[in-house]
Amino acid sequence: MRFTLAILVSLATSVGAKEICISHPYTTMPTAAHREIVSIFRGVAPTLKRFPSLETAVSNMTPELCLSDQMHNAHAYLDVDKNRIVISQRLNTSMQIGVLLHEIRHLEQLAIGACPSEDLAMKEYARATFAMEADASAISLLVAWNMANHGNDRVWAALSAWPTQKDIAVRFEEEMTKSGDLAAATTAAFDQWYRSPDRRESYYLSACHQYLDRIDESHALPRYNLLPEGFLEDLCVLPDGKGYSCSAPTRALREPATSSKN
Repeated sequence: MRFTLAILVSLATSVGAKEICISHPYTTMPTAAHREIVSIFRGVAPTLKRFPSLETAVSNMTPELCLSDQMHNAHAYLDVDKNRIVISQRLNTSMQIGVLLHEIRHLEQLAIGACPSEDLAMKEYARATFAMEADASAISLLVAWNMANHGNDRVWAALSAWPTQKDIAVRFEEEMTKSGDLAAATTAAFDQWYRSPDRRESYYLSACHQYLDRIDESHALPRYNLLPEGFLEDLCVLPDGKGYSCSAPTRALREPATSSKN
């Protein structure tokens, strides 16, 4: 199973990448590629100390960190089965750090048991995927904002210039300018994730493909369970342990198809 951060903002189920990896605590540097991975982690390590739950997720889960030069349309992904985070070698360092933050949040989601299973109905699986992506986008922006306030604005600049996430960064910054409230800004960013029909469509299709692949691999019969009642409450927790308000909008998962008449 993979949580993927892609150019089209989709959960790709396969990228077939050649990977160079290092193990936790990410200090081995026999080659230039390994040194690059270490440099990426060192770029985020001091910041993680200000966000205890993210640092704990890394230290407890100890994923491998990997670079790949064959990621196709993906920027990064968390491979749950192999316990590794894979990052595109083609990104600049600031963007690599930004997508690493996103995947570390997914790692934390996994640690708290928020990962959806095939026991859910397919649409419920997609709803869970939407919420997890909205949360990971919002939290990675929160951390990048904090980095900017501590003298490194390059990661914030990289994430806020990324076309498929730019609108989310704008909402976060608008709320911070208005209220200075990190929880409110995170809520605004979470909400903004859902406001792009293209983003929802891309993730819906990818989540459904992933769901069907998992059903096929497990040879299980389809199930129709709903998300647990407290799913969002458990998911939407800031790295300092305080909750932030989040809710899945009532709009449809996908925009209704339109037809043209001659």
